[in-house]
Amino acid sequence: MPTIDYDAWAKTYDDTRGASPSVLRALLDGLGPPEGRSLLDVGGGTGNFAKALADEGFSVALCDYSPGMARRASVKLGGSPVLVADAPHLPFRDASFDCAISINVLGHVEDWRSMLREARRVTREGPYVMKASTRETLDANWVMEYLPGILHHAPAHHYGGEAGIIDVLREGGFSRIELSRVHYTEMVDGSLQALKHFPEVFLDDERILNTATLKRLPATEQNAGIAAIRRDYESGRLREVIARYEPLGRKYGDGSVFAAWP
Repeated sequence: MPTIDYDAWAKTYDDTRGASPSVLRALLDGLGPPEGRSLLDVGGGTGNFAKALADEGFSVALCDYSPGMARRASVKLGGSPVLVADAPHLPFRDASFDCAISINVLGHVEDWRSMLREARRVTREGPYVMKASTRETLDANWVMEYLPGILHHAPAHHYGGEAGIIDVLREGGFSRIELSRVHYTEMVDGSLQALKHFPEVFLDDERILNTATLKRLPATEQNAGIAAIRRDYESGRLREVIARYEPLGRKYGDGSVFAAWP
C-alpha cells in the first residue's frame, strides 16, 4: 500500500479542501453553543475547520502529526495554539478542553483505539465530535464500482462499521453517543465521499488525485479505475451506475458523525 507523505501533501491540500458547510453544520449541531468554550481539533490538518469554529466563537487549539500541515494551520489560526502531536499521545493534561473534534482522521491513525481514549481524556463535559468514513458510507459510494481496491489498500480499521466504532468509543470512556450522517451539497470538501456527487470532477486529474483515498492506491489500479469512470461518463453509462447507489446514499449519507459525551 503506498504511504502518504503528509508534509508534501500539505503544499497542495488546500487546493481542493475547505471547511464544508455540510460538515460544519453537523459539528455545530453536535458541539452546542460556542461561547466561552475551548475546543481541540485533533488531526486538524491545515486548520480549515478550526478556523471556521474559531469564527463561530470557540477558543480553538489544533494538533496534527505533520509539521507541514501544522505550519499552514498556524498561519490561519493566528495566535491560537497549534502543536505537532500524535493523536494517540496527546500532549495535554486531563480535561484540558471543553470539547474536541476530528474530521476524517480515524483512517489515518494506526492506533485509533488510543486516539479515542485520548480524546476522552482531554475533554471535560464534551462532546467529542468525530466525522469518519465508515463501511456504510463506503458501500453507498458508486466510486467503489470502479475502484474496489479502495477497501483493500486502506488501513484495516479505516472503513469499520458504525456499530463497531460506537463500541470502541464506549470502551474509551464515552457513555453517551449520538450518530448522525452528513449529506454533502457542495464541492468545498475534496474527499471522495463529497466528490461522488460531482462526477465531472473525475475528468480533472489535479482535483481528483488530491485525495487520501486515491493516494493509497497503486498507480495501475488508480489509472485503470479513473479511465473507466471517464469512459462511462462520456458514454452516459455512469448515470446508470450512480442511480443504482442512490438508495444507499440517501440512507447512509456521505460520512458518519459521532457525538460522544463522557
